[in-house]
Amino acid sequence: MHMQDNTTTIQYPLNNDIMFALVMNDAELCRGLLERIFPGRKIRMLKVCDGSDVEVQNTIITGMISKSVRLDVLFEDEDSLYSIEMQRFDDSALPKRGRYYASAMDIDQLRKGDEYKELKKNYVIFICTFDHYGLEQAVYNFQNYDVKNSLPYGDESYKLIINTTAPAENTPQELMPFFDYVNRMEVPADDAFIQALHRQVQKYNTSEWRRKLMTLEEKIKLEVEMAREEAFKDGELKGKTEAKKMAASKMKEKGFDIKEIADITGLTVEETKNL
Repeated sequence: MHMQDNTTTIQYPLNNDIMFALVMNDAELCRGLLERIFPGRKIRMLKVCDGSDVEVQNTIITGMISKSVRLDVLFEDEDSLYSIEMQRFDDSALPKRGRYYASAMDIDQLRKGDEYKELKKNYVIFICTFDHYGLEQAVYNFQNYDVKNSLPYGDESYKLIINTTAPAENTPQELMPFFDYVNRMEVPADDAFIQALHRQVQKYNTSEWRRKLMTLEEKIKLEVEMAREEAFKDGELKGKTEAKKMAASKMKEKGFDIKEIADITGLTVEETKNL
């Protein structure tokens, strides 16, 4: 049985990446989601990592534009860090994004003089509304290991790809209501966690918050457009290659991801790194 509530028009559902970041910055909701992804695990204390407690709008804009993991949905408990992100569009580079996120989480943990053993476990979790690997599994769980000997590397770094389109027979019971909500906005009358998620989504879909979210989207689009203009505005005077390099340097100064700079300017990743 599902509960229907039409008091708020849902323009931004949970599978919108900005909406997901807003909703998941609630530690209790994030804990509820993690305990469904890791059935049987009880997370006693969960808090937003240092650096994520700045103004919500600036946090999300900075995180999405510069790919700063520090400002994504990043939580920690007693022995682990969790970076969680919603993905609506398939991307062949998704695994390498996971690699980048995990390394950024590690770098952010250690200070000069710290020992490597102080690193917490890290989990990079992508909630995907598509099946990246095409095997109809609900959860793809990766860690580094010796292929020949099936021997875990032991670095306690994990990547999870969650597929909300998995068939029911391949989906853990704990995740089915969450998948139904992500895919179809179904709110079970007997699931307090999904109801709490829905209340937050409704909150951020009020007229006041919709204006803020529209502003966020426009700012993101504007940042990308400005980057493109900078990449080519001096092309006739200095030659296309020189203009691309100049724009790429400016974007590096602003904290853009190397791969994103290369995609926007047309330079190779190696050329961009060497600027």
